[in-house]
Amino acid sequence: MSLSIHYIASLDAVVDEAVEFLSQPEDFFTAYKIVLPTIGARSWLADELAKRLGSTSGDLSDGIVAGVDFSYPGSLSRLIGSCKDEEDPWSVQRLTFIVLDILVETPHYDWLIQQAGGPLLAARRIADRFDRYHFRRPGMILAWEDKKPVLAPEAGEVSESGGQMLVSLARSDRWQFELWQLARAAIHQPSPPAREQNVQGRGPSAVLVAGLEGLAFHQIELLKKLATLTDANGSHCNVKVLLVHPSSPLRMQWEQTLPLKTLGYPPKKQEIDVLQPGDPLVTSWLRGTQEAQMLLASQGLTPTHMEKEENEKEKTPATLLKSLQQTISDGICSTENVHIQDESVRIHRCHDLSRQAEVLHDALLHSFKHHKNLSPHDVLIVSPRISELAPHLEAVFSRKLTGKSHNIELPLVIADRGIREVSAGAELLVALLKLVGSRCSVEDMLAVATHHLVRNHYDIDDNTLEVWTRCIERTRIRWGIDGPRRKRDGLDQPELAAHTWWQGLERMLLGILLPDGTPEVVLGGIVPLTGVDTSDIESLAPLLSIVRVIDAFDRLVANAHSVRDWCNHIEQALIQLVGDDTDELEVAIDELEQLRRCATETRVPYHDIKTILVTTLTAAVGHQPLRTGAITATSMIPLRAVPFRVICVAGFDEDVAESSVNDSDDLVERQKLLGDSDPRINVRRSFLDCVLSARNQLIITCTGMSVSTNVSLPLITPLAEFVDFVGRHGVPLRSRNGEEYSEIEVFHPRHACSHKNFEIHGIRPDIVWSHDQKALHVAKVLGAKPQPVRLRSTLPPPRTLLELTSLAAFMHDPLWPFVRETLAINPWRNDDVEIPATLPLALSPSEQRELRDNYIHRFLNSDQSKEFEHIWTESVRADGDVPIWGFGEAAIQEITAFAEAVVQQTNEDGLSLMNRQPEMIRVEVNNVQISGTLQISKDDSTSLIFLSPGAKTTAQFQRPKYLALGQLLLARAAGVPITRACVYSQHEKWSPNAVDAKGKPRKAVMVREVMLNASINSQTAKNLLGALCDLYQQAAVSAYSSFGKAAAEFLNDQNKSKKTFNSFVSHKSFEKSLEVVVYGRSPVFENVFLDHERHKKFFKPYVALTYFKPRTNIYSPE
Repeated sequence: MSLSIHYIASLDAVVDEAVEFLSQPEDFFTAYKIVLPTIGARSWLADELAKRLGSTSGDLSDGIVAGVDFSYPGSLSRLIGSCKDEEDPWSVQRLTFIVLDILVETPHYDWLIQQAGGPLLAARRIADRFDRYHFRRPGMILAWEDKKPVLAPEAGEVSESGGQMLVSLARSDRWQFELWQLARAAIHQPSPPAREQNVQGRGPSAVLVAGLEGLAFHQIELLKKLATLTDANGSHCNVKVLLVHPSSPLRMQWEQTLPLKTLGYPPKKQEIDVLQPGDPLVTSWLRGTQEAQMLLASQGLTPTHMEKEENEKEKTPATLLKSLQQTISDGICSTENVHIQDESVRIHRCHDLSRQAEVLHDALLHSFKHHKNLSPHDVLIVSPRISELAPHLEAVFSRKLTGKSHNIELPLVIADRGIREVSAGAELLVALLKLVGSRCSVEDMLAVATHHLVRNHYDIDDNTLEVWTRCIERTRIRWGIDGPRRKRDGLDQPELAAHTWWQGLERMLLGILLPDGTPEVVLGGIVPLTGVDTSDIESLAPLLSIVRVIDAFDRLVANAHSVRDWCNHIEQALIQLVGDDTDELEVAIDELEQLRRCATETRVPYHDIKTILVTTLTAAVGHQPLRTGAITATSMIPLRAVPFRVICVAGFDEDVAESSVNDSDDLVERQKLLGDSDPRINVRRSFLDCVLSARNQLIITCTGMSVSTNVSLPLITPLAEFVDFVGRHGVPLRSRNGEEYSEIEVFHPRHACSHKNFEIHGIRPDIVWSHDQKALHVAKVLGAKPQPVRLRSTLPPPRTLLELTSLAAFMHDPLWPFVRETLAINPWRNDDVEIPATLPLALSPSEQRELRDNYIHRFLNSDQSKEFEHIWTESVRADGDVPIWGFGEAAIQEITAFAEAVVQQTNEDGLSLMNRQPEMIRVEVNNVQISGTLQISKDDSTSLIFLSPGAKTTAQFQRPKYLALGQLLLARAAGVPITRACVYSQHEKWSPNAVDAKGKPRKAVMVREVMLNASINSQTAKNLLGALCDLYQQAAVSAYSSFGKAAAEFLNDQNKSKKTFNSFVSHKSFEKSLEVVVYGRSPVFENVFLDHERHKKFFKPYVALTYFKPRTNIYSPE
């Protein structure tokens, strides 16, 4: 047997050994075998070997590496020839379906299915566990092969007869042994541990295993077996193992306490003296390395260090980073390893991940300036939260920094991401799987329908999406493809089709085919959607096709199918959505094919196959380039211990150091054996590897500040331990807000546009931290003294036509022209609110107003019979305009009762709503045409009739009051003999069947009369309209905010105005005001009214021109 194990201080030492290994003669057709810890180490070593092997000169580094079979520790079984991975019946994928068949066919395992949530999920969970047992507890599996239900044999457990004492499984754990036995019988082949123990045959001539930090017991046994195999020439395989052990002194120190040899059996995990000699951080963070050394010794293996040449070892570290690395190498902090004031190690405290990305970007820009010849490929960003951090990194690093003499963009490649994140087809598959079988919410359906692969296939443009959005909103689609399929979510009302996709689509299509008219139930109980045009059919056709595909797939969910059939259905749906002429589905279909290849005919529910695929596509690692010409960002694993000049550790906070939670019935946890991994130690060791692998600089970012309170937060334990470690090297503490922090900690402001980022010494001594010119511009604006908002020197062309409704809206709120017309913002509409996948059980105020206005309009233009009321009621129930069951009856009753009451009231007043005559009036004032339509009563030609049911309160009456005023002024200016405007509204305290304190029915309708002061004649009315038009023109160009009555009070009493201002801002209605659009949620009184003269010049005439006599509705401009 030829097995040699050596320790190396770092991954760098692997290069020379690999060059020597590849220099050995080998058959031309036989590949050299090198086993490395990660794909990142493989990429790095291949690059390094290319510089040394076959290059034309040492400077060019233009060599190539060929004929080398790189593999990873998990492939050691393949090297001894026990079985090929794809054919192995014990692989997790194949074992899953073997266990699945057993679970389904054996009734007493139903509890496992219920516990896991489905048969396939239970089978996958158990297959994963058995696979873990094969690797972590091979001794236990070998005993199970001999029909012994025991735990793994341990070193030192010897019976009285001298044999190995075995611990029997507890009764509650025996089901695992029994289930494994059934799987073993079904497979008809030895388990992997038994197969590896008995393997015979040819092996490679030599194998180099390099860069691992330790060997598990199972791996040690495999390497021993590999060393016993012979090659084609009859020579034993030469196995050379290079393990990374950063401290030779600690290795020699730990040799004094090594356990006794227990060949073939792993010892129990021992408590290690925390007070052993050496730096406490180094000894504790290298505990895994110490345990690995102890495990090797127990198996008769004592590696030695391959030391560097003495002249290569730095005697006096030049930087703080080098000093830390020297301490780790020596195992103890010597007096020579004292603080060196430099930027080689920094911890940047930020407020969240977004700020970490921004700070990291600036820190790297400083690094490129500071370190000579530093290239992007010399920089590595690692993060335990890479999936969360990736979007922030992409957003920040995609920015170009432009200046007078530069245009800089740092290239970035994010590797080690889920398949879903690197494959558009996989992303679509996940969206499709989540949609099918769900409530089919609008958001989930559009996630599939608007995916760019689907849009390309159906040629869907933005105009088409606008039609979809409008029609979906108007048909109130909420939940379910159709009524019957809501039963799976608990609603067994198959005849209830309201708010479903098919009802909504049928309403859209009938609306295109039938002319607009009074909505009523027609074909199949469907109410046609009004306001759609025949031209919209081209836009709706793709949506109809997509929903048909989803519908066909969704119908299959009700029954269980074999995994092979499920994969076929899923693939068919994908091809129907994107076509079969795209390569984007390759990754998604490959995942389906892997399942199909191993599947049996056992039927499983859709939920199981969905969960398996979504988990795989979300968690699996996409194969992305790890070493390119760009900065590489990845998780902590792929490039672990690979040297880079600058290493950045980002997102090192929150729960990254927490231990994982294992299943309560996991047999691995029943025993603590030497060599078992500890997640807490692994996190610390991976961070230590970053410290050791950084050549010039180590940059750490964390969430060390509260985003809400701006106070400092405690560092996570590993980072706090590291800060203490740095402190033992003489790094001083400094005081901040009464607390002490290490000098390597850098505190950053909450925002990138903070002025501190652009001041010398603001963040770091002698430098300006930020390079972002746009953020600098914002910082200057925020830091500058507030300046009055001036009118633009060149105004837009004056309006030549003004609608009376716009002028009335301006009289009600002077911000209206600027926000609604100039900025075209509607603060009442929020397209970002997700439409819930539920049935509405109440009407919003706007929905009730729209429904009421719709009924009254149609009621007045109908025969006002009970039959009309019945037709309208049935239509709004059928199309979902009112809540289902009895929840909408109150709204219907209130709307129909008020309509009857207001008709009766206007008839009694001699102003019948049916006898209104609309008259278009246009008047020119100051070269502006003001136009509006007056509703003049035929019964009384001096009266205008307004119907404003929602104006119940004084505040609600303000808008219709100013509209009535506008019409009165327009009529007076045109010489039309109108003297009053009668506004009919619903009484505030009325509801159907409501009575007052005396038991009498409450009055349903109230009428308010708006009148002009008797002194206003035709010319005066024109002058008033002209003055209002001039103010409107100013308000359209610049924001003038009233903040309730604050602007009016500002003219005479600024203290009172400020109180009114603060009261207005603190009221809940402020969130929906136009002021919040312009000034944000925290306006400052002094800033809003900074330019006193400007506001007084505008509001003095504005207040006068919109003045009504107190407690009356008589317009009396001052």
